Amino acid sequence: MGVEVVDSDLAQLSIDKVTEVDKSFLHENRKLDKDPVYNNPIDVDSHSEEPDKEEENGASDPNFPKDAVIEWPAPKQIHSFHFIRYRFYEDPAIKAKLDQADKEIQKWNKARFKLTDELKAKRAERFEMLSQVRALNVDFEQFKTILDEKKKEIEPLQQALGKLRNNKDVDNRLSLCASEEELDFIIHSLQYRIQHESISLSEEKRILKEIKHLEGTREKVIANAAMRSKIQDSLGQKEDIQDQVKLMGVDLNGVRKEQHAVWSKKKQIKDKLDETETKIESLQNELKAVTLKRDKAFDNIQELRKQSDQGNSHFYQSRTIVHNAKLLAAQKDIKALEELSIVEVEKFMALWNGNKAFRDDYEKRILSSLDSRLLSRDGRIRNPDEKPLVAPEKPVDSETETILRPSVRKPKEEAKSGPQTDTKPAKKAPKDAETIAMESNPLSDISVVAEEILVSGKLQKNKEVDAAKLKELKREEEIAKAKQAMERKKKLAEKAAAKAARRAQMEAEKKLKEIICFLIWFHFIGY
Repeated sequence: MGVEVVDSDLAQLSIDKVTEVDKSFLHENRKLDKDPVYNNPIDVDSHSEEPDKEEENGASDPNFPKDAVIEWPAPKQIHSFHFIRYRFYEDPAIKAKLDQADKEIQKWNKARFKLTDELKAKRAERFEMLSQVRALNVDFEQFKTILDEKKKEIEPLQQALGKLRNNKDVDNRLSLCASEEELDFIIHSLQYRIQHESISLSEEKRILKEIKHLEGTREKVIANAAMRSKIQDSLGQKEDIQDQVKLMGVDLNGVRKEQHAVWSKKKQIKDKLDETETKIESLQNELKAVTLKRDKAFDNIQELRKQSDQGNSHFYQSRTIVHNAKLLAAQKDIKALEELSIVEVEKFMALWNGNKAFRDDYEKRILSSLDSRLLSRDGRIRNPDEKPLVAPEKPVDSETETILRPSVRKPKEEAKSGPQTDTKPAKKAPKDAETIAMESNPLSDISVVAEEILVSGKLQKNKEVDAAKLKELKREEEIAKAKQAMERKKKLAEKAAAKAARRAQMEAEKKLKEIICFLIWFHFIGY
């Protein structure tokens, strides 16, 4: 097993032109072999400090040109320093886990998009229903005000009717007479019975007692008659008052019906609103659970990336060392470059000689490079009969192939296996018939492939739509973050302005105090 320190794969730099190595992580991962930093030795040029002998001998020659050093400069001396190269390695197990976690994140993001859309729709419904309830509350209050006004109008009429109907005496035994003439007529008729009819003694006593009672209600009858005349003078006759009460009662009933209709409609909307609130709460809980799962998958991705970075720690350290070497080359510090190269080589050899896991890891990392250059494990050219060092990845069947091919060819198999029996020899017949049909009709395979391409194209469009939606979501998050940053800047600016205003106010107060002190001092000096 050889160490990868060949000139074609060594890290090189020139002091005249330093190549940039600040590339992205993905570029390092996939196109590291094309990185100029890792494909050239670090070269440092310097002018020769030894004077030319001919130059010394010709200094006394008057015909020798005075600016010979300018016309024939000394050749540049290039110093090359080699550094061990660590390649980036992507663990297949970690890569598979990362792909799986990425699929989970996409799945949970789709679920979040769906739940968010449903939440928006439900919240819009809730807002609309709340606005309807507010409008119905206003209508209900208006009907209530109208009812109160109608009741106030009808109340005096009902009281007047009650007074007109209240003809009972104090003991509520007999009805009071409507007028004093009626009272006199009743008393006279009772006295006539006592005088001209033959009645018993007990009946006579009862009639006398009734006459006495009627005489006692005379004052009340006179008062009621006066009150009736007064009511009739102000409100009209009893029949007119009753007609007014009936009309106002009809209006009251209409207002009550309208108010009840408003109340029932409001109750229906409130019931729907309660259902919507329950649905919103359940959707929020689902969204919270999906967000937790998405965050968990994201944390898993972060942990896997951390593991991948820890496994490639030597790769990142080598990049840092090459960067430092570039800086030293730019400063033309040859001694420091030499020391750095020696130290790094000694470190590598110490790890190589004392750590078997390090050797295995390094060998695993350079296998792809050796294989791409048709080299064996020990660095020699590979023989034609030798197998590649890195096994080629097996092509993974797409989802369209695994799903669509059985579904397309299934009708043929069913159609051909239908009339046959279930015996063992009969199983060969469908295969032979199918092969004969495929040979006789080669367009069937073309149609199957065309259908698969169409369906795979549709699935690819759906993936592009999902990617566009995810990109739009990221863009919205970036806009929200930018808005938050602007708000923070605005708050900081307001705080700074307030602080400056307070400082200016304090300075103005200080100057005012100084002026007052000066005026007081001047006043005392004047006296």
